[in-house]
Amino acid sequence: MDRPSGPNGRTLRENEPMSKARLLIVHPDPSTLALLTSMLRSLEHVVIDEAANDRVAVRLMERGGVGLVLAGVDPADSEGLELLAYIRRKHKNVPVILLFSGANTERSKEALRLGALAVLKYPVPAIELRAAVTQALGTSAAAQASAIPAPHLNGTPAPSANVPAPAATPHPAPAPRADLLARELGVIGNDPSLRQAIELAGSIAPTRSPVLMVGEHGTGKALLARTIHALGTRGEQPFVPLDGAALADLQAERERFEFKPDALGDAPPAEWTNKLAQAQGGTLFLSEVAALSANLQWHLLHALQVRELEVANSLHNGGTNDIRFLLSTSENLSALVEQGKFRQDLYHRISVICLKLPPLRHRGNDIEQLAEFFRSRFAQEFGKNVVGFTRDALDALMKHDWPGNVRELEGVIQRGVVLCQGTRITSGHLSPSLGHSRAARSSPKAPRHHLPMSIRPLKEALEEPEKRIIIQALQALNWNRQETARVLDINRTTLYKKMKKYGLLVDGPIWVN
Repeated sequence: MDRPSGPNGRTLRENEPMSKARLLIVHPDPSTLALLTSMLRSLEHVVIDEAANDRVAVRLMERGGVGLVLAGVDPADSEGLELLAYIRRKHKNVPVILLFSGANTERSKEALRLGALAVLKYPVPAIELRAAVTQALGTSAAAQASAIPAPHLNGTPAPSANVPAPAATPHPAPAPRADLLARELGVIGNDPSLRQAIELAGSIAPTRSPVLMVGEHGTGKALLARTIHALGTRGEQPFVPLDGAALADLQAERERFEFKPDALGDAPPAEWTNKLAQAQGGTLFLSEVAALSANLQWHLLHALQVRELEVANSLHNGGTNDIRFLLSTSENLSALVEQGKFRQDLYHRISVICLKLPPLRHRGNDIEQLAEFFRSRFAQEFGKNVVGFTRDALDALMKHDWPGNVRELEGVIQRGVVLCQGTRITSGHLSPSLGHSRAARSSPKAPRHHLPMSIRPLKEALEEPEKRIIIQALQALNWNRQETARVLDINRTTLYKKMKKYGLLVDGPIWVN
C-alpha cells in the first residue's frame, strides 16, 4: 500500500496496484497543484504523487518507482532548472515535462538541451496535458524495456536500480514492434532523430490524440503515419490519405469559377466531406496541412473540436466524428502562425504531439542501409539477380545531397536495378543528377541536358522536357509547390494539374532520366 509522504508531499489513489505508472507533479502553488492533479485523474493507468517543492520531489524520487515528473517552473528563476538537472543525473530513464509560467524561448531551449522531454506553457488545455503525459509515459516504458537484459543481446548489461524487474509474462514493449513495422514499410536507419521519432510513434499509437509529422518532402512522413495507424487500436479500420495542397487547389479553382470568396464557414469541397466519411472509425492522414486555405483550416479545427467533445462525453464509439487525425507538413507552421497565414488555435491543437523526421542528407550511413533495402525490394520485384553495389556507386550515393530525400533515393535505386545487366549496380546505372550539387541544380546558369527525340507531334515532344523542368524545379526548391509555381511563372492550379498529368502527386519514386 502506498503511504502519504507528509504534509508537503502526498500520494493519491493509495490502493492502486503497483503495475500502474507513477506520475510526480511538482508545483509550489497548492491550487495549481490540485488543478493539475484533477486534470490528470481521468488517466486510469496513472498513480499521482504531489510535491510542493524540489526538496520533497527529490525525496520521493529517491524512493524509486516514479515514471514521469511534471514540474512547474518560473522561467525567470535562475535555479528553476535545478530539479531537471538532478533527474537527468540520477534518474536518466525518467522523462520530465516542464510547465513554464510564461513564454521564454531561450529558457525553453536551455531546458530541452538539458534533457526535458517537453516544455508546455501553463495554463494548458486538459486534453493537451493528458496527451503529453500519455506520450511521455510511453517513452519511459520503452526506455525501461530497452534496459532489461535480453538473451539475444551481445553481453548482459547490469540491471538499473530504477528499472523494475520484468514480470513473469511481460508484454512486448511498443518500441520494438514499432521498429519492426516501420522497417517493413521502409522507415529504416540508425539516425538518433529518426530512432526517437519511431519510438515515440510506437508509444502514442494506441492513443486518440492528433499527431503532427514535420519534415522535408520525401522524408517518410506518410510511412510513419501508416506505422502509427497500424500499431493503434484502429489498425483494422480505414486509413484514408488526403493531400492538403491538392485540396486547397481544388477549392481555389472552385472559387475562381464560382466567383465566391473564401469565407469562414463556407461549405468545404466535396473531397473533404467524402474523406471524412470514409475515415469514420479509422484514421485520416492529412498531408501538407500548411497549404490549407483559411476556410479549410476552420473546417479542420471544427472537426477536431467535435472529436474532442465526443471523447469528453464518452461518445467515441459510434460518434459523428470518430476519426483519428494524423497530419504532416514540410513548412514551418510556427512561422506561418506569426505571419498570420495559419490559425494559432489550430496549430496548438495539432502540434501537441510532434514527430520530426530528419532530411536524408543529415542521416549519414542510413543512405547505404536504405539503398540496400530498395535494391533488395526492386531486385525481387523485377526478378533480377542484382546483389549489391560497386564502390563507385556507393560513393556517388553518399556524396549526393538528396533534395528529394528518401523518395528521390528510392527512384534512383529503382532506376539502377532496372538498368543493371550484371549483378552489381554501378555509378553509371544511377541518375545523372547525382553528379551535380544542389547549388548547380538550382543555379540558372547550369547547363541544360537535352534528350534526343525522334520526330513526333510537337505537343507530345514538348511534354518530356516540360516534365523534366518541373521535376528539377521541385527538387531544387524542396518540393515547395508555391515557390515552384512562382519561379516557373505559373499559378498553383496550373502546376497542380501538370503534376497530376505527369504522375508527380503520388508518393512513388520520381527521377529524371
